[in-house]
Amino acid sequence: MNVPSIFNDVIGPIMRGPSSSHSAAAVRIGRIGRELMGGTPQTVHAYFDLAGSLPSTYLSQGSDMGLSAGLLGFDADDERLADYRNEIRKAQLELHYFTDHYHDPHPNTYNLRLNKDGEEHRLKALSTGGGIIEVIGIDDLDVSFFGDCYGLVIWFKKSPTAQIDSLLDEMEAVSVSWNKDRSLAVALSHSPFSDELVVRINVEPSVLAVRRLSPVVPVLTPGQSNLPFTTASGMERYASSTGITDLADLAIAYETARGALTDREVMEMASRLVVIMEDGISRGLEGTVFRDRILDAQADKYSRSRQQGALLNLGVLDAIIPNVAAVMEVKSAMGVIVAAPTAGSCGGLPGSLIGVAAACNLDAEAKARGLLAAGVIGVLIATASTFSAEVCGCQAECGVSSGMIAAAVTSMLGGSYQISLAAASLALQNIFGMVCDPVANRVEVPCLGKNILAASNGVSCANLALSGFDQVIPFDEVVAAMDQVGRSLPHELRCTARGGLSITPTSKTITKRLQSQ
Repeated sequence: MNVPSIFNDVIGPIMRGPSSSHSAAAVRIGRIGRELMGGTPQTVHAYFDLAGSLPSTYLSQGSDMGLSAGLLGFDADDERLADYRNEIRKAQLELHYFTDHYHDPHPNTYNLRLNKDGEEHRLKALSTGGGIIEVIGIDDLDVSFFGDCYGLVIWFKKSPTAQIDSLLDEMEAVSVSWNKDRSLAVALSHSPFSDELVVRINVEPSVLAVRRLSPVVPVLTPGQSNLPFTTASGMERYASSTGITDLADLAIAYETARGALTDREVMEMASRLVVIMEDGISRGLEGTVFRDRILDAQADKYSRSRQQGALLNLGVLDAIIPNVAAVMEVKSAMGVIVAAPTAGSCGGLPGSLIGVAAACNLDAEAKARGLLAAGVIGVLIATASTFSAEVCGCQAECGVSSGMIAAAVTSMLGGSYQISLAAASLALQNIFGMVCDPVANRVEVPCLGKNILAASNGVSCANLALSGFDQVIPFDEVVAAMDQVGRSLPHELRCTARGGLSITPTSKTITKRLQSQ
């Protein structure tokens, strides 16, 4: 079972590309596939279930790009992603895609068959939203690997000896899984497998090959972690017992326990992410250019119109709206962004956080603490629901973002954790039923508008909660209801490009224009 981390699952990954569940997750899956093969494979066959999202989105939302990049050993923010087709040609990597009814367990399931120098292996992995991944199969063995620890894959050419069992016991692995005929074992460990131990396994007569799998997320899962809470009600009990009153401090308590980190390490990681977000806003406001997108650079249009007196005075929203647009345009131009909690919703939180901090003259530490406050709200949602639009529509992306924004702004303005939870609850109540229907299958329209909607909803609900408005339905119950509503949305309205705005005549025309470029 995946244990959500603020930096693994909610605020991050740091990436390029239109979609975290397509681009960044595919990079992570590709990197694991590369290590499974002992280097970049020569040929990869990918099989996508027609009942899922990938057959209609793997090109336009970056799965092909991300998978290729990962197989080449790139990171999710590597500048070479924009020119990935040239990179795979240079590496002589061939990818072939097939679609059929495979009855896969998740709409974003990657069934891969990888070949290198006559060696072939199979990898089955899920992209579960926001860049989160789980490997569920290697060859004919069921596994559960979230990329948050170290893996060791061992193939045997004959029945393993007793010495092998002894060596595996010596590893002190968290788990060791065997296939039915004991020709394959996968060991997972919270610490790296030593070179000496790997050599001793490799020289055993029964061993055919050994491959190491590296973590693909920034925060590893320690051997033991006693989480202080996993629900809002649990958070309230923990806060009552410790005397903590601020949501950011509760976030630090959670993440230090989750990842065996220090308070300082958590703050440093959050501060680094704030800097990347601020840089993205600056670059977006300067203007971006990219060929394969629907919208031209327009973030600066709002500021110019406001300066000319042509717009209504919306207070802090007049700073937030161009910030949000700037980040979304950087994403669409293959610039570096931070998923928050996804790439499709990457504009709302940084745009609001930086806009509110500027309006209230808050310092860098306050911004980092605001980000952590948002992150722990995301953790509570990730534990009980999903960030996957393929599962719950856009309410799992921009909807969740609005709840995170509401809590962050409330905390930044001095509200207690109870008021922050109320703000998040109010914001989430407003977004039930938000569908995912991208125009021309690009993460631009109506995604930009929904990011602005998330920011507007979030800051408004922060003010409502701070002024004493009653949330009525507590946070945990809202999240459970939101999840139920999201899973009830038609398949066509969950990031499949088969309904809503995606199938309008104009959307189809734009699709043809972009494909002809």
